[in-house]
Amino acid sequence: MQQIFSNTTLTVNQLIEKIDTGELGLPDLQRPFIWKDSKVRDLFDSMMRGYPIGYLMLWECPSLKKKKSIGIAEHSYESPKEVIIDGQQRLTSLYAVMKDKKVVNSNYDEKSIIISYNPLKNKFEVGYQATKKDPEWIYNIRELYTTTSLYKFINTYIKVLNGSLEVKGTELTDAELDIISDNINAVANLREHSLPVFDIKSNAEEEDVSEIFVRVNSGGIALKQNDFILTLLSLYWDEGRKEIERFSQASRTPQKGVVTSYNQITEVSAQDIIRVVMAYAFDRARLKYGYKLLRGSDFDKKGAVDEELREQRFDVLKAKLPDVLNVHNWHEFIKSIMNAGYLSHDIILSDNAIYYTYALYLIAKYRFNASYNENMHLSSLWFFHASLVSLYTGSFESTVESQLNAIKEITNIDEYKEFVLSRVEERLTNDYFDITLLGSEGLAVSGRGNNAWNAYIASLNILDAKVLFSKANLLLSKLFEPGTDGNRRSLEKHHLFPKAYLKGLGYNDAKINQMANYALIDWKDNMEILNEAPARYYPIICAGISKEKIAVLEDENALPHGWENMAYDDFLAERRKLIAAKIKTAFEVLKGNIK
Repeated sequence: MQQIFSNTTLTVNQLIEKIDTGELGLPDLQRPFIWKDSKVRDLFDSMMRGYPIGYLMLWECPSLKKKKSIGIAEHSYESPKEVIIDGQQRLTSLYAVMKDKKVVNSNYDEKSIIISYNPLKNKFEVGYQATKKDPEWIYNIRELYTTTSLYKFINTYIKVLNGSLEVKGTELTDAELDIISDNINAVANLREHSLPVFDIKSNAEEEDVSEIFVRVNSGGIALKQNDFILTLLSLYWDEGRKEIERFSQASRTPQKGVVTSYNQITEVSAQDIIRVVMAYAFDRARLKYGYKLLRGSDFDKKGAVDEELREQRFDVLKAKLPDVLNVHNWHEFIKSIMNAGYLSHDIILSDNAIYYTYALYLIAKYRFNASYNENMHLSSLWFFHASLVSLYTGSFESTVESQLNAIKEITNIDEYKEFVLSRVEERLTNDYFDITLLGSEGLAVSGRGNNAWNAYIASLNILDAKVLFSKANLLLSKLFEPGTDGNRRSLEKHHLFPKAYLKGLGYNDAKINQMANYALIDWKDNMEILNEAPARYYPIICAGISKEKIAVLEDENALPHGWENMAYDDFLAERRKLIAAKIKTAFEVLKGNIK
């Protein structure tokens, strides 16, 4: 078998030079810089002690074009000859400190890494105010790598330190002067520290690269397909990668007076955007094939890389990504999720359901010219059904590929509506609501919640149900709005048959925590509920509420009339039926919105 990698060693300085010339790609979004500054400090300390700091894994790119002319701020290479697959955090640390470059952290904020050094104590520390003020410390060791004369730097350092010592009536000894000089030179010479390098050849498939990574990497963390795709973006369309980064970053924090991707439903990651654009632009759900597409693989020639194909596919990507990152599109779509009753990320278990529904939203809008109202209602129904049946969990990529292939045959919005309705009705049959939803695949389980329970809460929002036990006629949906929580959550899950009461009857936790035994109530009411039988506390809670209103609240919250006097097992069975009926009613409402 042909060897797909070779071994070599490179110095830190050689690696940094390769980054500067563009020969080695160091994409700062392939993985955000997640190391703490203390780990960077330890990296320099290990090098200073002569300890090994691990290997680097580089992957040769399929092609290399050298520029004819080199501008002042330009790289020598049009695209990198190699990209780093493993060791990015270490190399980023070394490059950022030695070249005084900022890094992007996990929150997508730019930051500088400052490492201080004490030559007398031969000690590294993360730079902070004390190391900045103490003349015994070199506050930022980058000065050792950017100075034009290390000799002058050492003399200046000694002069300043001696000046501070004179105030205390002392001075540096000859031995201390030698220690200072030797140690500063040693830190500066860390640029010559050698690292072992695995050079993987360009003809290696990403499966091979990932397998090598897992087997060599002691952490055993597998590379994911989106890692490879983001690497390709870094190589061939860096601005597109940065646009994804900006969109993802903005989804995390609101900006006053600016419309961004921020919303109350989901925080976006780069992988989420990759999934959407692969489905929307290329009708692909398997990121493995998305990577091959962007790499320029010719599927008719057993995956041979073709630069023209790569350029054509990047042209498609460049045309379609702006649709995905359009904040107007994004917020139109988010409204469809909320229209489906999912008003908070707390009741959404699969982010994939959000992003694949978004891909369908974009397909309907741009391929079939769906109107805003048509698209919202179609997307609401699809998301409700996808969340309820856990459509996008487990091994879902083949299912999505099948859906996208079917959509490729569609030519107009009416056919698309028929596609949505037929796929939804195929899963959400009467038997699903009357049998499946009542069993162990639905509501007959314990725990804090599953997709069936979440669909029930969404259904209450769709049907404008009021908060159980609320004397203020407060809609449940209102307590999902931002700003309604104080020191405690506005809505809390409550055991209708209290835990202590059921424990006393000999029930175990699995039976006590059945989802049919839960209800969402206002926390103020929750604090007042006793740990006694429902027949004891229910009249207390309902004091001052008319019988008519009690009947309405019970109906809206799927409680059988007279539930407080029922045997617990009978109550669970009856309430599951009522919960399933609420979900079915909400489903029919969403389906009825599609004309």
